Amino acid sequence: MVILPFRGLPGTTSFVPRPVVDIGIAHQSASAVVALCDTGALHNHFAGWVADLIGLDLEGVEGEAIGVGGQHLLARTAVVSLRIGDVEWEAPVSFCAPWPWDYQLLGQEGFFRWFEVTVRAADRELEITPIAA
Repeated sequence: MVILPFRGLPGTTSFVPRPVVDIGIAHQSASAVVALCDTGALHNHFAGWVADLIGLDLEGVEGEAIGVGGQHLLARTAVVSLRIGDVEWEAPVSFCAPWPWDYQLLGQEGFFRWFEVTVRAADRELEITPIAA
């Protein structure tokens, strides 16, 4: 179990505490990105440049038109390795372009199904406990 304080979203002009985590992502290489835990998102949505960062070639992956936050995006989905702390799992991530935000989104199928997540908005903290396999 890990308890994380809410943080402001990167790239925003005002500080509003949110359930944000640092998440590791790996394919041929590894990196870390900042992600908002979004209970309204069904899938994980990351910027297209993150795929480039980890050496993931999406050239042959069919794109799908989706809407996120009022934006029209082209998403290409691949399964990658994700990590929070000592917990690692494989999950699909939709890499999207254009991506106008400085943070990624963690959704129900690619994040919440792997953890018991308690959001304590009054305390501005997020508790994440891996679900035993």
